[in-house]
Amino acid sequence: MSTVLVTGAAGHLGQRVVARLSALAEVDRIIAVDRRRMPVTGPKLEVHALDLAGEDAAEELSALAKAAGSVFHLAWDRPGGANLVLLANVLDAASAIEPAQLVHVSSATVYGAWPDNPVPLTEEAPVRPNPGFTYATEKRAAELMVERWQAERPGTLVAILRPACTLGSAGQRLPVAWTFRRRPTAPAGEEHLVQFVHVDDLASGAVHALEVGLHGVYNVAADGGLPERDAAALLGRARTLRLPTTSSRSAVEGGGQPAGPGARPYARHTWVVSPHKLQRTGWAAAYTSEEALVVTDHHGHWDDLPQSHRVSVTLGATAAAVVAVGAGGAAWWKRHR
Repeated sequence: MSTVLVTGAAGHLGQRVVARLSALAEVDRIIAVDRRRMPVTGPKLEVHALDLAGEDAAEELSALAKAAGSVFHLAWDRPGGANLVLLANVLDAASAIEPAQLVHVSSATVYGAWPDNPVPLTEEAPVRPNPGFTYATEKRAAELMVERWQAERPGTLVAILRPACTLGSAGQRLPVAWTFRRRPTAPAGEEHLVQFVHVDDLASGAVHALEVGLHGVYNVAADGGLPERDAAALLGRARTLRLPTTSSRSAVEGGGQPAGPGARPYARHTWVVSPHKLQRTGWAAAYTSEEALVVTDHHGHWDDLPQSHRVSVTLGATAAAVVAVGAGGAAWWKRHR
């Protein structure tokens, strides 16, 4: 039996990771830490309110989790560099705990959005986040911190996950600010691809990393993405999508992040990732990019509905848009009629 520590446990991703860990027979205790109120309970779950960016956070966290054999670091919702302070405290606590495995959720934005990006981006691709996009540059800085920590602890397995743009939470806004361009059509000879992963699939990938003992960097995505024009048609917004102003905000992997001019390359250049490395370990996504996008575009208590029910309702509401999608959307429609 094992004890697992989860930071950011009250978030969209954290709640799903906790639920999946609770279902594992080999996990008998889950230490769920977040500064926000945890909305769920369970026989294996210990909930602790703690500001991980606080001055004494590392000491308090290590005291809470003395017996933790694994750590999931999911917390990421602070502006102005506080996320890196938070991570430093978690790594300090992990040094005292000496877990067998650390699972750290990063972002595919660390590859950057550049006109010469290979399609798709594999884990061997150069890491070069666009300098003006703080979210991406901080995610890369966090990876470097984790990599340095792991280098001093060769006995600890460290899995760094780089998810595509993550959707699927009830009430979550679509991240159109840095996935769609101003123009609904691409220039001649260029096809702009967009890519999404459902938050349930990111949660399953994170727990899979623990179950099979993954070590290294892994992209998390459902597929190789879809053409921007098809995604826009699915949303029925092909003529209305606009990049945001500097002050506007967009949903980024479960939390709002400033979009601004620095995000514009991500709406201009393709930066889709290959999921093949993770798939070869036995993981598979339950949602395609299209499905994650369509489910998120509807409001209501989608998290309370089984996937089959969500798809059925979605089809009735978006039939007209799907007809206009073309090859990519038509294939999705045929699979779920």
